Amino acid sequence: MIDIGFYQLASRRAEDVVAQLVTRALGAGYRIAIRAGDAALLARVDAALWLPAASFVPHGLDSDLGSERAAGQPVLLTHAPLPAANGADCLMQLGDDLPDDLTGLRRALYLFDDAALETARARWRRVAKTEGFQPVYWREGEGGRFEKAA
Repeated sequence: MIDIGFYQLASRRAEDVVAQLVTRALGAGYRIAIRAGDAALLARVDAALWLPAASFVPHGLDSDLGSERAAGQPVLLTHAPLPAANGADCLMQLGDDLPDDLTGLRRALYLFDDAALETARARWRRVAKTEGFQPVYWREGEGGRFEKAA
């Protein structure tokens, strides 16, 4: 069973919430691929993971690393298709759409804003009908906290 968290952003941007979510996933023992098609977004996430508030999250950008160093990263920022070079079992997809093939993953987090709402809804409908997936919807509420939606 692959748990898929749909995280709808309201007041914050993806780079503002990634450190919190990645820290939890690392604490749960996951190896993580943070994936986005936008290189500028990955650069902003990279910078955010270096901030003191992030308590330093060990990570690397696959475009800056050779394949051997990329494989050793507990958190790999990438635009490449899955599987990730670091053997991630948790995908954090920023915008765009989740890949169709989630083989090898135990968890996926899909962060999207209002601009990607229709894409997220379409993905939810496909995932909800597919055996082996457990989708959960999280909405950013007051104060920036994510609240599980019914």
